[in-house]
Amino acid sequence: MKALILDDNPKISSMIQSLLEKYFSKSIPQIDTVATVKQAVEAIQHNVYQLFLFDIHLGKETSFEIFSQIEKTNAKVIFITGHEKYAIEAIKHKAFDYILKPINITEFKTAIEKALEVIQKEQKAGSANDFRIKQENSLMLRALDSIKLVRLNEVVYLEASGPYTDVYLDNGEKITVTKHLKDFENKLEETGFFRVHNSFIINTLKINKIVKKDGLTVEMNSKKSIVLSTRRKEEFLRFIENFLEI
Repeated sequence: MKALILDDNPKISSMIQSLLEKYFSKSIPQIDTVATVKQAVEAIQHNVYQLFLFDIHLGKETSFEIFSQIEKTNAKVIFITGHEKYAIEAIKHKAFDYILKPINITEFKTAIEKALEVIQKEQKAGSANDFRIKQENSLMLRALDSIKLVRLNEVVYLEASGPYTDVYLDNGEKITVTKHLKDFENKLEETGFFRVHNSFIINTLKINKIVKKDGLTVEMNSKKSIVLSTRRKEEFLRFIENFLEI
């Protein structure tokens, strides 16, 4: 899960980030901070966030301006502001909650807990079936000597190979693509793929079994075994629990 903090006051932005890291680090492993509308729009265009924590009054602009510059999002928006006058406008922008500064920690924690509960319920609702639908889409692979189109549900896993990426398919074919693995990580977000290691992204719908011995190893339906990196273990298990566990 990812959260984006927008506040033009560095001290307040840092405080909000510290509170999230102290109380919700397991649920929200990625926290990004920005200080302007432009920076927020750019961040949203390059990431899929589930939670927005936005100040409203930002010098000569307001955070409301963001929503006319981005595609429709399911992210929950919590406005944190020193101005009561924006409450009605916040409701019009489907605010999940509205917190007045100075921040009351108990109120803050309650708002985040409620938002996380709703987000997690929404994520579980679609989960595996939603992944299967999304994996009907095609992925363009620019190989060394050609361009190929494959469906996402044909891909078992991807492996970094220096500046290239090797894409392994159900039929045993390997396609070497002229892109870094990180490029695929962003593109495949919320489609059922998960980066389990610096060198591997796997299709979680192609997992045959998970072995919890001497760390964590996933066996794909191609019989390929991949050891998870230690730092991704907990996030991976949460992913499985939240999206795929029956």
